[in-house]
Parts: sequence; C-alpha cells; structure tokens
Amino acid sequence: MRCASHSRGRRVNDCNRLRPWLTTCWTTPDSNPIQANLHVRTSPPPASNDPPAPMLAASAFEQALERRLGPVVRALLWTALGGYLSFVLGGQITGHSGVPFWLRLAPGLPLVLLVVLGQVHRAPRHYGALGLAALSWLELGIFLNGYARPEGLAWILPAYVVVPIAASPIWLKRRYFVAAAVICALLGPLPLLVLEPAGRWELFQYLNYMVIALVVAAVLNGYQVRLIRQHLELERQLRLRADVDQLTGVATRARFLEDARHLLVAAIDRGAPLAVLYVDADHFKQLNDAHGHAAGDAALASMGRILRENLRGDDLIGRIGGEEFAVLLPGLELAAARLAGERLRHAVAAERSQGRALSISVGAAARQDETGLEPLLARADQALSAAKRNGRNRVEVVS
Repeated sequence: MRCASHSRGRRVNDCNRLRPWLTTCWTTPDSNPIQANLHVRTSPPPASNDPPAPMLAASAFEQALERRLGPVVRALLWTALGGYLSFVLGGQITGHSGVPFWLRLAPGLPLVLLVVLGQVHRAPRHYGALGLAALSWLELGIFLNGYARPEGLAWILPAYVVVPIAASPIWLKRRYFVAAAVICALLGPLPLLVLEPAGRWELFQYLNYMVIALVVAAVLNGYQVRLIRQHLELERQLRLRADVDQLTGVATRARFLEDARHLLVAAIDRGAPLAVLYVDADHFKQLNDAHGHAAGDAALASMGRILRENLRGDDLIGRIGGEEFAVLLPGLELAAARLAGERLRHAVAAERSQGRALSISVGAAARQDETGLEPLLARADQALSAAKRNGRNRVEVVS
C-alpha cells in the first residue's frame, strides 16, 4: 500500500511544479484564501462523460484582469507624463503659441499626481478610473498645446490619433473602453474645432484618422481581451488539475499539506482546538487483485464522495496517496474527532462495491503542543496503524 502511495505522490508533485507560474484567478482579493481553497478542493471532479466545466465567470474574469492590469496602467501613466512633457517642450522650442507656456505645462501637474497615486494606491478596482482621469488631462493638455498655433490642427492631429491606440491595452472593461473612445474623439479635438473652425480638408483628415485610430484600438482591445480570457481559463483548469485529485474530488497531497499548515498556524494563533483523521481503505489490494483496477478506482471515488458528504464545509480533505486520506478538523477536540471518524466509518460501511461492503480504518489525533504539521500527522498515522493491528474497520485515537 505504501508503494502505491509513493508512486501516486510523485505524480502529484510533478503536477505541482506548475504552481509557481499559476495564480488563483477565481477568488477575489479580499476573500479568505484558505476558505476559497477548501471550497474548490473539495468539489467533485467532472466525469469523463459530463459536459465541460463552465468558463470563468464574468465577475471573476474582471477581478483577475484588474489584478493584472496594475503594471500596465502604471507604465502607461509614466509614458503619458513623459510624452506630454516632451510634447510641451518640443512645442515651445519649435514655435510660438497663443497659450502661455505655464498654462500648457499645467496639465502635467495632475498627471504627476496620478502617477504618484498609481504607485501608492494600488487597489485594482480603481485602475480603470485612474486611467480615464489621466486620459482626460492628457487630452486637455494636447488641446492647450494646439490652440492658437499657426499650424492649426495639423500640429496635434498625430497626438489625437496615437493616444487611443496606445491606451487600448488598459481598457479591459467595455465601459472603460467606450468612455475612453468618447474622450479621445471629443474631449480634446471638439473644443479646438469649435474655437478654431477648420477647413473641410482638415476636418476630413481628423474624422478619417480618428475613425481609423478608434477601429484599430477596438480591434487590438478585443483581441487582447479574448487572449487574456483564454489564458485565464487555461490557468484555472491547470490549477484545478494540480490542486484537486481528479479521481476522488478532494485536495491533492501537496495542496492538502499547504492548506493544513495555514490552518494549523491559525489554530495556534487563536488557541483553538484542531484534530486530524487518517483514513485508509481496508483490504484495498485484495479488491484490486480480485476485481481489477477499475473496481479499485470506483471504490476510491466512492470514498471521496462519502468524505465530502459527511464532513463539514470547513474541514480540509486530502488524498495522501493510494487509498489513504487525511482530514483536518478545525475547532474539534479529540472526542469530537473520534465521533466524526465513526460517522465516516458507518457511512463507508453502507456503501457496496462489486457486491461487497467497503470498510475503513481511522486514526485520530488532536493538536497538543505541536508547532508543526508533521508531528500531528505522525500521531494520527500511529493511531491508524493501531486500528489496523486491532482488526481494521475501527477508529483508534492517540492522546
């Protein structure tokens, strides 16, 4: 039984090598990561003939985008500030303007404040509004630099065309993209066209280039959003495969140990009780030998389902390897943990596989003075060994 456990454990570890590159994208930043993990890791896996898992929910998709949007927004804020200042200085060097230099330079101050705000206040939900504010000041600054110049609209037309294309990567919510398109098309150019009526050719140039710029920005934005959505969905599926045992629907060994350490630390900090169950299927090798591995897999899938159905939502369940499972029971003393083990034993005994009743041996241990997870698990394993020595199909505890 231990050999099977080790071989399965190696496959679990191979899957978890992917985890440093993955991030959880279906929980909100404010949610409890432990509780989120418990919810996901105890859900049953889809059967092979079930429909595909649903795509990433729209709310989770937007939250994941916002978390990833921060570096892009901050980089573009710095780019906007640097580009605007160079634009102002270039205009001052190359020609005269009807607007004083200090007034043309003034929109740079709000841009500086927005850059600082983007560095200090990194709440993802505010990135869209931050970008729109920066875009508004940038468009106003472009207008001030183009007003009353002898070159007229030709001086600032390239800037109006470049801005929506350059800003397209950060508008990952449709409402922000529409607002940005309106700002780019109207806020900056409209006052200039009203105050300095342009000829037909200049107006045609503006409308033509602006339409092209907005269409290109929309195409780039839509393509990027689709790629990011596909990437996040693949990331979610890979994370699910790495963290959830596909046969039993409980946490993999590595995921269980990681979450169990967090729960143990939380229990120590609060001075709260915590217990562990070690569960092992009795005579599992004989079942495999007599009826084949398909029957063994069916029995393990049944055990996983029974564990999920007969434990609390806050309990952490993991497949340690082969036919062995571990359960972490936050808030339970040893006596309550033993009752939980007995409840599991009776539920498994009511299940039948290949015409024969299943049975389990359970070892229970409660937290004492342990500061690490391994000693607590070792004591539960000792109790499990005692249950096997004493005839199996029983619950033993170690104090």
